[in-house]
Amino acid sequence: MGTLGLDMERGLFLGIDFGTTNSVVSIYNFAEGEAQTIPIDGSNIFPTAIQFESDPEDEDKLARIFGVQAKEAAIIYPLSTILSIKRHLGSDEKIPVIVDDKEFFFSPEQIAGEILGYLKQRADEYAQEEMEISGEFSGCVITVPANSTDKQKKMTKDAAVFAGFDPESIYLRLEPAASAISYAVNEESSKKVLVYDFGGGTFDACVLEVKIEDEGEPTISIISTYGDNSLGGNDIDKVIMDIVYEEFKKITGEEIDLFDENADDGVSRRQKKVALVRLQQAANQAKERLSQTKSTKITLAPLIQEPRIVNINMEITREEFLTHKRVNPLGDTPEQFAKFEGKSAGDLIEETLACVSRCLEAGGLTEADINEIFLVGGSSSILYVGEKITERFGKEPFKSKISPALSISQGAAYYCNMIMMPTVRGPVVQERTIHPLGLEISGRRFMEIVAAGLDIPKGGLTIDAPEPLMTNMDAVTSMAIIAWENTSPTGEKGITVNRDGMKRLAGTSLRGIPQGPRGQEKVKVSFHVGQDNMLRVMAQSLSTDGVVTELSVDELYS
Repeated sequence: MGTLGLDMERGLFLGIDFGTTNSVVSIYNFAEGEAQTIPIDGSNIFPTAIQFESDPEDEDKLARIFGVQAKEAAIIYPLSTILSIKRHLGSDEKIPVIVDDKEFFFSPEQIAGEILGYLKQRADEYAQEEMEISGEFSGCVITVPANSTDKQKKMTKDAAVFAGFDPESIYLRLEPAASAISYAVNEESSKKVLVYDFGGGTFDACVLEVKIEDEGEPTISIISTYGDNSLGGNDIDKVIMDIVYEEFKKITGEEIDLFDENADDGVSRRQKKVALVRLQQAANQAKERLSQTKSTKITLAPLIQEPRIVNINMEITREEFLTHKRVNPLGDTPEQFAKFEGKSAGDLIEETLACVSRCLEAGGLTEADINEIFLVGGSSSILYVGEKITERFGKEPFKSKISPALSISQGAAYYCNMIMMPTVRGPVVQERTIHPLGLEISGRRFMEIVAAGLDIPKGGLTIDAPEPLMTNMDAVTSMAIIAWENTSPTGEKGITVNRDGMKRLAGTSLRGIPQGPRGQEKVKVSFHVGQDNMLRVMAQSLSTDGVVTELSVDELYS
């Protein structure tokens, strides 16, 4: 790839894989002509963690600690440390933080923005000091799960603005497409690729078609995608936590509940929090070891010290890890626990394969159509995953020179290269719509306007509703415009918006409609989807005195 035509007026762009458990940042190195991961605090993989503490210079302010230090601090200061913030993006609930008995509340995008801001700061310093690049990263490409909702994407963008990136230079790209770029950049033949992306908080299956044109540059298009935004490596960890917690219950005679902060069992709230953080971290480490060995030891000595010392010292085999059925809520809500009760790690991996099946069905494909399987995300390194993929597809997953943990960020860096150097040749991704989008109409029915799998041109995709909306009563002067997303399409007609899988995106009212009899006034509605899969809705009254409203789904939520 060439290095001429760098658009320096736009500044430098940073490729960011903002993960539930860990994050990675990369830049396109023009001198080497390839993507390069930037080490943050000495490591390519940065724990997505933040810890708050009192500012020694101002008691009314809070200081921040990030990454490895914050993750380790969670054991001592669990009430002031936030882990897995990505799972909260899309929620309006405030995140509580307790420092020196004072309670503070932050929005999920604020916490995410603090972490992204630290990544930006460290990347700026590395680029200036180690790569001798002047300036700072004013723009970024952040990857998001393929099945992210508009609200999750909006909050991710807000976090990037909070971090100090230029609002006009923040791009969102799908994680599997980014990982495919890092795969396809050295590919020499056209093929269909399944990206199996098993991250800390989400799972995505995505089929991409890689075409090598006459000039030799790959073009990547998304054929289909299917995933689960509430199934990830963290849920695999909880199976191991469940095994250990069963041992804890035996030792204590079930007299202590670490998950009930108000229980009168002699254990303080703080010690319970500390014990749970240690338990979670031990489970995560055991999962990583069981990817390489047939058994591993877990030692937590002591796990608690009040009202008596309780030591955990046990061996867990890979077979037990794959077959143990979870029985404890482990802090999950009743709705969350209903999803995982009675499930083993093997069962959860089978659920990821069920998502793969749905992905293939959505693309009208079979296993025989897939030429290559590309594993992405930390939990994809579990040996059972590779075994089941090989068994099902009759071929081993692609052995990449790039670590599965780094491929998404490096793919994002190639996106950055194309933004900074608009004349450069390189992998091109043809963005497509992910989920059907539409309106709520009378009878709470769903009118689909934008189908899944449509190509999105560079300037975005604009589609008019198949028919205008009409007033349903006499003399009305306003009309509700409510946009919905069908995250689990089945192809059936006449579905309602209260069906499982339907997500309300946003709503507004078209006001000032001229009064008239029922059905006289008609309203044209158009949907515009950008290349980041974010939606804008336009509604216009068609009378001569018509009025117009615009609903930016990335700005209005209820």
